[in-house]
Amino acid sequence: MAWLGKLRRLGASIGAKIILPYLLLTLLVAAVGAFIVTRLVTNTMQERFNNQLYDAGRIVSERMVEYERRRLEVLRAIAASEGVPEALAAGDRTALANLVPQIAINNNADAVELLNMQGREVYGWQRLPNQPTFAAEERTGSDYSNLEDVRLVLEGYSDDFGDKRAFLTQTPHGLMLFTIGPVFRNAEQVGAVMVGTYLEAMLLDLTESAVARVTLYDRNGRVIASTLGRDESLSATLQESPDRYETVLQALQETPQRYVVISSRAENEVPLRQVKVFGQEYTLAFGDWRIRGQSFGLFSVALARNFIISTADTNRNFLSLLFSIATIAVFGIGFLIAQRIIQPLNRLVQTALTVARGNLEQRTNIRRNDEIGTLAESFDSMTETLVERNRQLVEQASTLKTILNSIADAVIVLDMEGNILTKNPAAEQILSDLSDELQAEILHDLPQEPSPPAAAPAEAAPVPVPRRPRRYRIGNRVFSALAAPMEAPDGTQLGTVIAMRDVTREAEAEYLQDGFITSVSHELRTPLTAVKGYSDLLLQLARTGLNESHIPFIESISTNAGHLVHHINKLIDISELQAGTLVIDEDELDFAELVAGVAESWREKIEERGLKLKVSLPEEPVMVRGDTARLRWAVDNLLSNAYNYTPSG
Repeated sequence: MAWLGKLRRLGASIGAKIILPYLLLTLLVAAVGAFIVTRLVTNTMQERFNNQLYDAGRIVSERMVEYERRRLEVLRAIAASEGVPEALAAGDRTALANLVPQIAINNNADAVELLNMQGREVYGWQRLPNQPTFAAEERTGSDYSNLEDVRLVLEGYSDDFGDKRAFLTQTPHGLMLFTIGPVFRNAEQVGAVMVGTYLEAMLLDLTESAVARVTLYDRNGRVIASTLGRDESLSATLQESPDRYETVLQALQETPQRYVVISSRAENEVPLRQVKVFGQEYTLAFGDWRIRGQSFGLFSVALARNFIISTADTNRNFLSLLFSIATIAVFGIGFLIAQRIIQPLNRLVQTALTVARGNLEQRTNIRRNDEIGTLAESFDSMTETLVERNRQLVEQASTLKTILNSIADAVIVLDMEGNILTKNPAAEQILSDLSDELQAEILHDLPQEPSPPAAAPAEAAPVPVPRRPRRYRIGNRVFSALAAPMEAPDGTQLGTVIAMRDVTREAEAEYLQDGFITSVSHELRTPLTAVKGYSDLLLQLARTGLNESHIPFIESISTNAGHLVHHINKLIDISELQAGTLVIDEDELDFAELVAGVAESWREKIEERGLKLKVSLPEEPVMVRGDTARLRWAVDNLLSNAYNYTPSG
């Protein structure tokens, strides 16, 4: 298994990560390049091959039209020859035998048939196949009336292409393609003339003209004739036996359905088919065999594919060898380049591992003018900076520890789980005096305090709101504790800092102060209440029994006593506020009416100083919920401050 581990380490190395993708990419590019180039060459040759095949099909179509034109020329020459219509009308075979053969031989016709109006042969001339030009057979008496095209011509039928027709029929010496037309004497039809061409001879001529093998099919897709099996110029392989010819014919068969498809698309596209004959691959291009608007079936032209296959194989082998050599060369160069990159990187990795283990004195000592040299120089600089930062951190930690130990207040640092990270001696002293339960309560409750209220709106300057300290009584001592979050520069909370201070003396002073204020307030309030009551009584009596000159003094006593009670009530409110026992009597009230009443009570006094009081209040009541007396006191204080601190006039 050791070799497996080494193999895994090798695969995980940066050298393998550089070389393997490079190698795979090179192989992929080479394979794709060879494929594309071979495909392009093959496609180019295939395109030339297809064009040659299409040209062969076009030549065959043109030659078929040319054969039809020649038959029509012979037909017109015979029908227009002097004496032929008369001899045909009279049924004079001898006269026809003297006139017709010369025309047929001169025009290289294969057969001529002259028919009377009943469709019977009056005179027939047919060149013997594979014989000299003048070797021919003459006959008479054959009945062609059973042929539909013959009957149509004799009946005077005419279509868009005229009064002539073409058809295939079997003769004593082979299958022939005939063109038939009427013969007239003095505008009266006296019979018909047929001019024929041997189908085999025409097929051989088409093969030589198109330089391609030609096959003719009937409308059912059956082979009528083909030069793939009986052409004398073919190799001996194709000439072995008639049985092999049947094999060829069977391979070339087409279905009636395919005939419909091919004939319907003949004007727009050329259907192709691959066929194998005697071990030789051929490509067939099909066309519609059409004469005078009438489809006789299909024809196909065939070319051997051997030269395409052999050329493609040769090109593929050559290109594969070429790309293989190029791949090996590219891989070798890539390996050398990768090694030049990997060696300094390995040194950089070893230096980094040494530094990570704590040896900050290690350096790469790599000097290059490329990115690796820049990386090594940056790494050495980073290591030196790390050494300097470590020294600064040690000094800073020592300084902070000294400051922390010199602080009289207790400082405790907690992590996010509430565990103590560090504490100063004062904190150790306080925590040692606490029970485990109380210690856990303090350290748990303080970091859980809710955050201070949200800052002011964005347009206003933010005002920091400090956390409120909490007090804890531990035995006879009182401690004030405050918790603050410890955050990273990005705002991430790292923990909590708790500061605790011994405020026992401050708490005692506050307690004594609160007690003193409460005591003094109650002590003053009792006699002042009596003074107020008696002065009010004297004021009532003075209106009936006392001298009028005493009334202002008594009123002054009552007023001043009221002020004294008012101020004492304020002291009591302050004491209750500090003690947390202030009671608010809330009720529904019209704040606008309250403000108007207080302002009206100050109006005369303000105007005596030459000041002007202006109050702007809404017409509708402003209903609020609050303590009427304390709200009146607040508004009264505001007007008092305005009165006292506004210059006269």
